[in-house]
Amino acid sequence: MVFDRADSLSYAGVISGTGTLSKNGAGVLELTGASIYTGATEVNAGTLRVNNTTGSATGTSTVQVKSGATLSGGGSIAGQVTIANGATLAPGSNLGTLTTGMLRFDPGALLSYELGQAGVAGGPLNDLVKVNGGLVLDGTLNVAQSAGGTFGPGLYRLISYSGSLIDNGLNIGSTPAGTAAGDLHVQSSVLGEINLINSKGVSLGFWDGSGGDATQYNDGKIGGGSGTWRLGNSTLNDPSDSWTGANGKTNTGWQQNQFALFGGAAGTVRVDNTGGAISIDGAQFSTSGYVVTGDALTLGNANTVIKVGDGTASGAQMQATIASVLSGAGGLTKDDLGTLVLQGANTYAGGTLVRAGTLQGDTTSLRGPIVNDARVAFDQVASGSFAGTMSGTGSLRKIGSGELLLTAANSYKGGTQVDGGSLNVGATGAVGTGPVSVSGGAGLIFSGSAQAESLQITAGNVPQASGGFVQFQDNASAGSAMLVAGATGSIEFRGNATAANATIENRGGEVTVSSDATAGKAHITNFAGGWTNLWDKGSAGQATIVNEDRGTLDMQHDATAAQARVVNKAGGTVRIARLSGAGTSIGALDGAGRVLLGAKALTTGALNTDTEISGVISGVGGSLVKVGTGALTLSGENTHTGGTALRQGRLNVGHSQALGTGALSMDDDTTLGFSANGLTIANTIKLTGNNDPVIDTGAFSGTLSGAISGGGFITKQGTGTLTLSGANTYTGATNVAQGTLKAGAVNTLSAASAHSVAAGATLDLAGFNQTVASLTNSGTVSLAGVTAGTTLTVKGAYVGHNGVLKLSTTLNGTGPSDRLVLDGPTAIASGKTQVQISNLGGLGALTSGNGIEVVTAQNGATTTAQTTKDAFSLAGGHVDAGAYEYRLHAADAKGAGESWYLRSTTDAVSPGQPVGLPVVTYRQEAALYAALPSQLRQGNLAMLGDVRKRVGDDDVKGTTSTQTSSDRRAWARVLSTDIDIQQGGTVSPTSKGRLTGFQAGTDLLATPNWRAGLYVGQLDGDARVSGFASGIRNLAVGRNDLRSQYVGVYGTYTADSGFYADAVVQSGRHRYTVEPMLGAGVGGKGNSLLGSIEVGQSFAMGGSGWRVEPQLQLIHHHMDLGNAAIAGAIAQPQADSGWIARAGVRVKGQLDTGLGVLQPYGRVNIYKTSSGTDIARFVNGATTTDIAAPTGGTSTELAGGFTLALSQATSLYGEIGKLWSSGGDAKVKSSVNGSLGVRVKW
Repeated sequence: MVFDRADSLSYAGVISGTGTLSKNGAGVLELTGASIYTGATEVNAGTLRVNNTTGSATGTSTVQVKSGATLSGGGSIAGQVTIANGATLAPGSNLGTLTTGMLRFDPGALLSYELGQAGVAGGPLNDLVKVNGGLVLDGTLNVAQSAGGTFGPGLYRLISYSGSLIDNGLNIGSTPAGTAAGDLHVQSSVLGEINLINSKGVSLGFWDGSGGDATQYNDGKIGGGSGTWRLGNSTLNDPSDSWTGANGKTNTGWQQNQFALFGGAAGTVRVDNTGGAISIDGAQFSTSGYVVTGDALTLGNANTVIKVGDGTASGAQMQATIASVLSGAGGLTKDDLGTLVLQGANTYAGGTLVRAGTLQGDTTSLRGPIVNDARVAFDQVASGSFAGTMSGTGSLRKIGSGELLLTAANSYKGGTQVDGGSLNVGATGAVGTGPVSVSGGAGLIFSGSAQAESLQITAGNVPQASGGFVQFQDNASAGSAMLVAGATGSIEFRGNATAANATIENRGGEVTVSSDATAGKAHITNFAGGWTNLWDKGSAGQATIVNEDRGTLDMQHDATAAQARVVNKAGGTVRIARLSGAGTSIGALDGAGRVLLGAKALTTGALNTDTEISGVISGVGGSLVKVGTGALTLSGENTHTGGTALRQGRLNVGHSQALGTGALSMDDDTTLGFSANGLTIANTIKLTGNNDPVIDTGAFSGTLSGAISGGGFITKQGTGTLTLSGANTYTGATNVAQGTLKAGAVNTLSAASAHSVAAGATLDLAGFNQTVASLTNSGTVSLAGVTAGTTLTVKGAYVGHNGVLKLSTTLNGTGPSDRLVLDGPTAIASGKTQVQISNLGGLGALTSGNGIEVVTAQNGATTTAQTTKDAFSLAGGHVDAGAYEYRLHAADAKGAGESWYLRSTTDAVSPGQPVGLPVVTYRQEAALYAALPSQLRQGNLAMLGDVRKRVGDDDVKGTTSTQTSSDRRAWARVLSTDIDIQQGGTVSPTSKGRLTGFQAGTDLLATPNWRAGLYVGQLDGDARVSGFASGIRNLAVGRNDLRSQYVGVYGTYTADSGFYADAVVQSGRHRYTVEPMLGAGVGGKGNSLLGSIEVGQSFAMGGSGWRVEPQLQLIHHHMDLGNAAIAGAIAQPQADSGWIARAGVRVKGQLDTGLGVLQPYGRVNIYKTSSGTDIARFVNGATTTDIAAPTGGTSTELAGGFTLALSQATSLYGEIGKLWSSGGDAKVKSSVNGSLGVRVKW
């Protein structure tokens, strides 16, 4: 395969097979694929650039680079590479590392390198070749400075090889500007390395100790190893001639102020100053394990550089130790990635710079100030103090079992790692500004007045048998730091230390505040397994402590948290059981975690905030004390037995066991609230003061079944219902300010308490007899239960401020009733109270004797029954059962006494006469329902009318002028009828009103003699009713609102002689509302059916054009009305079915007008209704009361009307009339009735 191109080509494909690859042409061929071909590769011209990332770019066989051609790139070649005379090897693509198999250079071969960073093998600024095999070194090296790099003094790696070396020498060709070829030396004396040494401006000494074996000196190799470091002498093969040049051919002693290079095999270098103090300009340890010991070394430069490493990433694992004292006025600069360990009691004065890698020592060997841009490690075996400053971007590591005390304010930024012993922060800022981590078994201590400021500190992330700890002691402060205790870590505050404003995350470890220390205003969170201990006078200060799931706050000895907020979430624990005193305080306690009191008292609430404890509070003998103005809600099933004390603010209960099993004591001006519905609180309650505790149910209902005692007042707040079912004995007042206070058993209202009920509130006896000291009623007092007979006994004053008294009564002739009992001479009823009666199964009847007693005055009590008679009034003025109306009467039937009674009779009294027989009091609905059938019946008759009212006059047979048309007709009329009916009977109802509506119809059949069709219509209106009710004759009792809808069919025959006959069947659907004056309206419905036969004969009156027409009409009516449920009864109106006859005569004329032919008429009618009776039946259980209203009577009607033919097709017609009663039991009359219609033919 041949690539022969003058331009550049990048080929990414995989080349396979057994053939060869030839690169011809002057262009650049880039191979980026992993090829597997087995033939040879020849680079004959141009450049072959290999930049593959995997495999081999040139298959598995050899690569031959011919004269004039170039091999470059940063990829890999698996086979042997030969660089022929005139060929060039240029590793990298600009810069990079090229990997090959066995590499061979011919004598005329060229090596082209870019170099820019001494001491680094490869990297971003140097070219490098790695040979997997042997190396034949020859040819000429051309060097250029890499872009961004500096080609300064030092050692540069050219080739790393793993096989044998045939060293034919490598000549120096071109060099970077400012560097002469004489400054550069190719070093091949170190096994596996071909290095270029730039010695411009420096003197380099290569350590060749060889174990002090002089036979290995001057052998062209640099073996490193152990030996003695001594100033130079002239004795050949002296054992101290441990130094050589780059080629290893000549060994001598040390030449002052050289740069020492330690490579080859590691060993122990013993410094011997017997020939004079040794001074160095710098050193590099490129092999790990060297130890320099013995006499002192003098640092000869202001910044004496000591490198550990070979510039590669793997060089970070290298370590060199200098146990000799470093002295002199110069400074120390640590460079490269390895670790330099200083063990001497150093005295150098020029400061320390850590540029790369790690500088390790202790307070004796490390000298300040230190500029740390990498890492400084204090290996402190014994305790020591370091006063020097540390700055820079690097980090600090503390190792060793001893304590390191830092007393300077440092500014290094890279963080601090404490991996052994303890690090004592003796000054604010001593650990710089970066994050701090404390491993297991190690500790970080803040002492004196040191502050952690805004540090991030983590302790014990790595689990060990002994966890890492952070400790604040003396007057130290955590400032605003972030402190994290890992699974085995701990954070401690002792002495006068404070957590200040720190954020502490306890992730399974332990936080301890003890020995007069305080948590300040810190935010402490105990995560799973995390434990915060307060003990030995430790204070939580104003901190916020949060227990997440399985987090714990444990307060021991005499710890306190009176100003702290604790959030104890589900799964968390707060424990005070191990206190040495009687109890402790927590400013605010919130959450669903458990609270373990033991036998101690926990006081909470001083922060005046609203909190909720929904977890279980437990402890035999343990108690809870609520203080502060905020609200504490207890919603757990608590089991503590020592009771609960409500000293201030509000305590809400959200569970029936919220207060445990002990008593609740309530101080003045406190509130017990309910936060859930249906709770029963069985705890006894002690009112400790003499003022006004509040019980607030909110919108919920709840029960207090424990006895309430003491001298305090109770105010019931909230719109819900509070039930008292205990044997209560408290002596203060009871104020029902809102909602309902309900009795749960007999005598659960305190008999010693003066009760008051505010407007809108309710005192509910729920059917249980009660006694109270006095009662002020501005709201509602209800005695009603499931049966009548409950009594409320008031021993003192009863004051009604327009309040309501609800009583259950069986409304019969006599029957049981709830009663308000005023007992004793101080039981004086005043003000005004409205009595509301609920009828429990009473059927309604005439009362006997005094009636039903509802207010009892005994033993000298007074009620205004003998004076103003206004202390009590009946709601609505009456209460109804069956057909009867009960009213409230002051005094007995003889007018004596102070008690009050319900009676369904009234006394008929004439002025100056003695009391007569009682008069029954019917309810208002009796007259309304009795009048209803006649009202609807009158509307039915108005809709029916007669044939002339319905359609007007038509052409008359028997005249010579016209003939009756066979055209169909459609017609419509509006009508209005007056209702004025007087009936006798039980309650003598009188109805007055008006109905208005419309009627519309059409012929379905039309012949000269016959017409048949249908119509629809509707009437609306109302009738006012008066009658005998409430013991009063002709009392206005209300009105009936009426609506009737109709459909009718008719058939009419007209003979040529003037005779006609008309038959109609009309169906009605009725809706009505009975509206008494003193009660709610009740709707009902019904239907009716009428049948009518009407005949008449028209006779001419001479030649005048007028005609006379006698008429006769017979109507049968039937009506069914549905039952209606009214208060205290079922009303069953029953309409009488009967006949109505009409006899009349009509006189009609015919006139021609400018508008058309006018047919005026006048008529007179007599209506006769058959005798019958409408019944209004009132049913209540087995009791039935019928209210009768007779229907028979006679009425006379006088009317006039017209028909005006506007055209052959259209006519206008109408009538106006009046009805007079002519006798009978039902007197039916009216004012003006009228109708107006239009008719068209089609």
